[in-house]
Amino acid sequence: MRWLRQQEWPWWQAALMLGVLSMLIWYTANTSLGTSTTFSRAAGMIVGVVAPEHVASNAYYKQHKPIVDWQFMLVLGIPVGAYLAARLGRGTVQFTTKLPEAWVNRFGTSKARRWIIGVLGGILVGFGARFADG
Repeated sequence: MRWLRQQEWPWWQAALMLGVLSMLIWYTANTSLGTSTTFSRAAGMIVGVVAPEHVASNAYYKQHKPIVDWQFMLVLGIPVGAYLAARLGRGTVQFTTKLPEAWVNRFGTSKARRWIIGVLGGILVGFGARFADG
């Protein structure tokens, strides 16, 4: 298990493992590896708490039931796996709130600006992923 504790993995090892995972999912679940539907399902779960009749009658949620499935667990596992990989590596990972110099030069240090750009970027990425069907 020494390979788990290397300082960083070469890109090709991570790509190979992601490819193997993608093939396993394709052959076992008959679907492609993706996460964008999970966010729609999570929204359906949240709305279902306050308006269950709306979720039950919604055509999208009839096709994509708002449930915790393997994709949902994958989304939860991504940050957990990233944290574990950072901690298992031989190099010391410093968790910091210091902004990268390129960001400061371009956008400054405003927290409000960081939030606005982050939220807008997330919305655009999510819209693009849903628009492209994953």
